Amino acid sequence: MAILTLPPLVRPRFVLKQVIDGVTENQSLASGQKLDTRKFLLVMASVVTLNLLVIAGINILMTQDAFTLQNLKAQRNLALDKKDAILNQVNQMNSPSNLARVAQDMGMVPANKLGYLDYSVIQEVVIP
Repeated sequence: MAILTLPPLVRPRFVLKQVIDGVTENQSLASGQKLDTRKFLLVMASVVTLNLLVIAGINILMTQDAFTLQNLKAQRNLALDKKDAILNQVNQMNSPSNLARVAQDMGMVPANKLGYLDYSVIQEVVIP
């Protein structure tokens, strides 16, 4: 694609002279007015300080959340350990040897012979 029209790269000398003269006149007028840099520095220092305080606040909130998360993880691990201890205790109480010992303590005796039910002998009973 070709550029058909180009802007002039060099301004004519008389236009440049007018611009330079205008700048020097503005500088001579502004030299009478003293720039107050103290106000500018105060504003910039306030902006920087405010930014630092905001960043510090965000950092404090993030670390506080990290401590809360760590505390919750510790509580979860403690609860899982308690659950495992309870499950181990239940498994020990349900072991066959422990059940036999508890049954003997209650006065139960082991069966000497096995008995079977014969359903052919049972007659139908009608309940009125």
